[in-house]
Amino acid sequence: MAFLRDIRKCRVCGGYTEEYRHCGRETVLLLPANLRLKLSKLISGILRHFPEQYGVKLDSGGYARIDDLVEGIRMRGYSWLTAEHVIAIVMLDPKGRFELKDGLIRARYVHSVKVKLEFNEEVHEGVLYHGTTVEALKGIRRKGILPMKRLMVHLSGSFEAAKINALRKKGRHVVLEIDVKKLVRLGHKVYRASRDVYVTDYVPPSCIRRIIRID
Repeated sequence: MAFLRDIRKCRVCGGYTEEYRHCGRETVLLLPANLRLKLSKLISGILRHFPEQYGVKLDSGGYARIDDLVEGIRMRGYSWLTAEHVIAIVMLDPKGRFELKDGLIRARYVHSVKVKLEFNEEVHEGVLYHGTTVEALKGIRRKGILPMKRLMVHLSGSFEAAKINALRKKGRHVVLEIDVKKLVRLGHKVYRASRDVYVTDYVPPSCIRRIIRID
């Protein structure tokens, strides 16, 4: 996860910001950076992988009630947490990992629990990237990029984002350049899941245009 700053609240407009001043006045600290990082990771984990451990129920589209999420987290040592903290984290998330709707919240991608996600924006052309390891390449060259434990294959809109994803994995690191036009031509639709994350059902080996070593 990228470096995160404190979340602050504007005294004038009530908006959430990372800036010390807003609307001409000093802002109020709402959530320090270290707690923002911990909670972002925890919320991601609950909404993507283990909702039942926190007493949270997801509907078929992956949405949970914000109040249920807050209550579940409050029971695990964050007794001070409020819905406002969760909403502020979502509003300022640098990658747009979450989505809010009528008192509900969901993660937009990387689920291992079965949900039916709907994406409106389809991508038909261009280049996308996938960060992985040299050790995984043998299987990828033979079978392509599979969802594995996730529901969908996740691709990045930028080389740098894919590089960061690759470096999170153990081993020697590479970034794969994906030919999206060919991918779509072969019948694999590609959708934007957030600002820089795209998803598809599968990437055949023939759609890997280039392998870039980054170590």
